[in-house]
Amino acid sequence: MSYSITIGNAVPFHSKDEDELYDSWVVESARSDDAPTFINDQMTGNSNSRHPSYTGWSDFLKKTDLGDLFYKDLMAQHPGCVQITSEHYERVHSALEDYQKIATKPPGFGDWMNNVDGSQYDPYLARLIWLDFWMKWALDNCETPAIRNT
Repeated sequence: MSYSITIGNAVPFHSKDEDELYDSWVVESARSDDAPTFINDQMTGNSNSRHPSYTGWSDFLKKTDLGDLFYKDLMAQHPGCVQITSEHYERVHSALEDYQKIATKPPGFGDWMNNVDGSQYDPYLARLIWLDFWMKWALDNCETPAIRNT
């Protein structure tokens, strides 16, 4: 199982079927030629959505000391959509700066589908760089900057 995490502009979503009305907030899909891309990360590419496994995301948050920010605030509800603030971004940016001081490998991932070992890459660094870019992009470019997880 995995999360689908999207960062960008939140917009209202409404649905009506025969028996039920439904509304929520969704985050629009976006791509940027300036977005960071990583080895063996074809699914994400240069988009604002990524799909980490529950275990991979949990390990990442522990390693980067961002668990409280995400599990108590940005992803407290699953599924959910939360507006991003500059304080959220500063927390992630600070974690990136701290992690870069200890990182010894380039950002990237293994490729389990093609049995490619990823031990020469740092997935935590890749996720931090991705979060930093897209949170900053959302704050600079979106009417309602948000993070949505499903």
